[in-house]
Amino acid sequence: MQFEHVVVINDPNEALAVPLTREQVWAGLMWRVEDPCAFQPGLVGCEILSRSETQIERALDFGSFRTRDTVRIEPGRAVSFDTAAEGDRPGGHLAVTIEAPVEGLLVLRFAYRTTLSEQSGEDAAFAGYVKAAYHAADIDTVRLIREFAARGSRH
Repeated sequence: MQFEHVVVINDPNEALAVPLTREQVWAGLMWRVEDPCAFQPGLVGCEILSRSETQIERALDFGSFRTRDTVRIEPGRAVSFDTAAEGDRPGGHLAVTIEAPVEGLLVLRFAYRTTLSEQSGEDAAFAGYVKAAYHAADIDTVRLIREFAARGSRH
C-alpha cells in the first residue's frame, strides 16, 4: 500500500492559525523521534539502541509485542521511519518532509509505503481503514507539534 498526503501548518489565507517557523516544526518532529509514546497510542516504551547525526535505531514496546525501527534524519528537512515486517505484522516506511511550496505556506508531507495489500475485497477495505487512521494520526501529530511549540519546545 502506498499513501501520501499533506497537512497544512501555515496557510497565509488562514488568519486564525498561529504560524510556526520551520525550526519549531523541526523541533516537534525530533520530539516525535525521541519520545514516540506521546504520538502513538498503545506504545508503552521506546529504547534508543544506537544513534548518529543522521540515524537512530529504536526498540518500540507496544506491550503485547516489541519491534525495531530505523529513523533516518535529514536535519531541518525530513525524517523517515523504517520498520521491517515481522511474522503477521506488516513492515512499512513513513517519510515526513517539511515543505514550503509557496511563500508563507508551510506543510508536512506524509508518505507511507507498507507491505499491506490493496487488492479488492477485505484487503482493500482494510487498507482504506489504515489510510484513514494514518491521516487522523498525522493531523494529531501537527496538533501536538503546535502544543509543543506553544510550550516553548518543552514536553
